[in-house]
Amino acid sequence: MTVAASSPSASSFHGWRMVAITFLILNCVLGVNFAAYGAMVEAIQREFNTSRALASAGLSMVTLALGLLSPLVGALMQRVSIKWIMISGVVLNALGFVALTQINSIGLLLAIYVLMIGPGVALAGPVTCTAVISNWFNSGRGKALGIINMPAGNTLMPLLAALLLSQYGLQVAFLSCALILALLLPIMWFLVDAPEKIGQHAKGAAADSQRAETVMTAAQILRSQAFLVLTAGVTLLSCAGLVMVTHIVALATDRGIDLGSASLLLSAFGLAGIVGAPLFGWVADRIGGGRTFALIALLQIAPWLGLMGAGNSLPLLLVCAFIIGMCSNAILTLFGATMGSWLGSANVGLGMGLCYTLQIPFMFGAGPLAGAMFDHFGSYGPTVLLHVSTFVLIGVLFLVYRPRPLGVSMSPPAAG
Repeated sequence: MTVAASSPSASSFHGWRMVAITFLILNCVLGVNFAAYGAMVEAIQREFNTSRALASAGLSMVTLALGLLSPLVGALMQRVSIKWIMISGVVLNALGFVALTQINSIGLLLAIYVLMIGPGVALAGPVTCTAVISNWFNSGRGKALGIINMPAGNTLMPLLAALLLSQYGLQVAFLSCALILALLLPIMWFLVDAPEKIGQHAKGAAADSQRAETVMTAAQILRSQAFLVLTAGVTLLSCAGLVMVTHIVALATDRGIDLGSASLLLSAFGLAGIVGAPLFGWVADRIGGGRTFALIALLQIAPWLGLMGAGNSLPLLLVCAFIIGMCSNAILTLFGATMGSWLGSANVGLGMGLCYTLQIPFMFGAGPLAGAMFDHFGSYGPTVLLHVSTFVLIGVLFLVYRPRPLGVSMSPPAAG
């Protein structure tokens, strides 16, 4: 019989320090690379004398690099220190922004985004940050992941970017992004990959749990029913969130709401994550990640249908956007918590990386599909019904599915 070691005291357990450090890293990385980009699209279009489509394609390049490289990052984490992987990513990301100040071609800009900035995000973004927290927390993992995924950077960085653009221009905005990332480096020196490296163990874990945990290969993960179920849920829910972000403003303006007021819907959607990420992380610690996935799927049915019934009422649309944002912004939190529970913390990085790769065609296609359906049907009604049907499917699936208990007697794969 294995007896769990006593929990480290609040003064000695360093897990919450890792939460604070990864919160800063993740919010800066996502904030400067994703949230701030939206504020810079018009300036990029003007500065590089290009189309709106090409000016906005930088995020597609980051998403492509993230999807393609995440499995490699996950595999690399089983052999190399996560801390140094993340430091390398931040350095590469910062150098990418410096390189942007030296070019005058939109083609070169997109190349930098796919070859430097995107890989930097893959190395220092959600996969590695989630893996660090999964190493430090067995109990309370949902709460910890909820904290690091609170989208403070997504709220602040667009405002900072807009201020810099209006006062100093695009080049200073790019350099400021590089500076923000560079300022993370001294903080990252204090990052510890796993508690065993400093003689501690994960919160809520037995002292020998890390030695007993099965390390899975990519092939084993891809054959795992639990992984496939989780990937299906994360993908369908993420597609709905992407469609919301892409089309909610257009939905509102089509109903006669002015652009400024319609943009508040995106703000409500983003700010809701500050509530939703930690709230549903806390819920996951109590009822399990699978049931919480079912909860956020079923909770979205009413507000999505409400988008169609709200007409041109901005208050009703704001309420719908906020509820949807609470659920959508919790997906990454639940993804990491459930992956760690279903596959084991040692397999979080590789599992998340493989999932991101499988998501690529769906995430690229979700927004255009919604646009094509609008062009064909003349309204967003069919798109809403399509996503509501996926919420029902995911809700039922995650309520009834129970993964097999994790095995602990298997030997880890031999080092290649």
